[in-house]
Amino acid sequence: MQIGIASELVLECQHSFNYAAHEASSPLVRAWKWAGTRLREIPMRQLPLKLLAYVWHLALGWSVLCWALFRYDAFVFLYGRTLTNTRLELWVMRALRKPVVVIFLGSDARPSYINGAWPTSTAAALHRDVRRQKRKLRWLERLATACVNAPGTAHFHERPVINWFALGFPRSVAAMVPVASEERRPNESASTIMADPGALVDVNRLGTAPVRILHSPSKPTVKGTSRILAAVQRLQRRGFDLEFVTLQGLENDAVLAALRRCDLLVDQLYSDTPMAGLATEAALLGKPTLVGGYFARDMPQALAGMPVPPTRFVEPECFEQALEELVMSAAARVALADVALDFVQTEWSCQQVASKLLRILRGETPASWWFDPAGVSYLAGCGMSEDAARERVRQLIAHAGIGALQLADKPKLEQAFANWARVRTGSDSPVEQIVTP
Repeated sequence: MQIGIASELVLECQHSFNYAAHEASSPLVRAWKWAGTRLREIPMRQLPLKLLAYVWHLALGWSVLCWALFRYDAFVFLYGRTLTNTRLELWVMRALRKPVVVIFLGSDARPSYINGAWPTSTAAALHRDVRRQKRKLRWLERLATACVNAPGTAHFHERPVINWFALGFPRSVAAMVPVASEERRPNESASTIMADPGALVDVNRLGTAPVRILHSPSKPTVKGTSRILAAVQRLQRRGFDLEFVTLQGLENDAVLAALRRCDLLVDQLYSDTPMAGLATEAALLGKPTLVGGYFARDMPQALAGMPVPPTRFVEPECFEQALEELVMSAAARVALADVALDFVQTEWSCQQVASKLLRILRGETPASWWFDPAGVSYLAGCGMSEDAARERVRQLIAHAGIGALQLADKPKLEQAFANWARVRTGSDSPVEQIVTP
């Protein structure tokens, strides 16, 4: 309501991290959300029960759609999902002249062959998933009023896209009760790695208290946790007085409490965005963030002059050096935290993002916010090393030809992937790996 527009949040299920949110109070919506939560909780080994829950949730979804069409003038969908996940739903909204904006958030659009969060499986399964991704994204972008995506995950788009960095990531932690700086929760200490008590510490360089580093991976393998831990331990062996706290599987309020007590957040090692959700929360709490990712080398071109979210965003090979520099300099940490806080309170404030979203819904999107997905050039993806991503691309092309990349509309990008994966292709089926010394 801060910009004079009423809005409500409707969730299909309860998020595992229990983010705080103001939701629609309809009993129908609450029943739909409860059914969706149960659907996620039922394991696949109980397939009949899971199918029953799916049918129940889908039936409620159509009821929620009918309710929503009478209640709302416009719709914003996240993570590539709608109320019923059907084309018919969007056709009805189009017929009723309801603006629809679809905001993609990462794995919902990122090709599975460069997505470390996609489970390791056969090339045939990967091929099926990539085709499913492409089909769904195609009909979403054709039926929605506008799509918002980041240049690092927009490979499958065929139509102009609004740059995710032009919109921003709104987040508020104002409702959280302040926590004393030295308070610790019992479930935090179990994953804490302390500095070696016998190490030599230069107190003039680092101060008298250990530098507390927080890492909260949703999926440690995807976030590069083992390599991050190894880098921290190498610094500890060299005499840096560090306290490394890892949190996993906790609700959002517990993570926010730990953020308030840290000196530095280490987010992840293989990110394709400089400031994801946790880094945004850290900025709002006045904490600096270090992020690793291959997208760091593509970011200046991808942002096309837009303000750069202020984290320390470096290529994975430079991660340990950047960590050492931030550990050594309290002034550098404070300076980074200050500019990050200013950024999320201005460029990415809830009011600012809502105002931008309203412009998109009204069809008033500035030309500078759009980008042509034909210009996407980023290859390394997210959540895994470049070598692992290259191997996955090689396996997919070997299984089904270069067309399996689903990039026929972007022949330059398609060939760039083949070259990057060191695959020589003369047609869509015969594939020969390039052997390099």
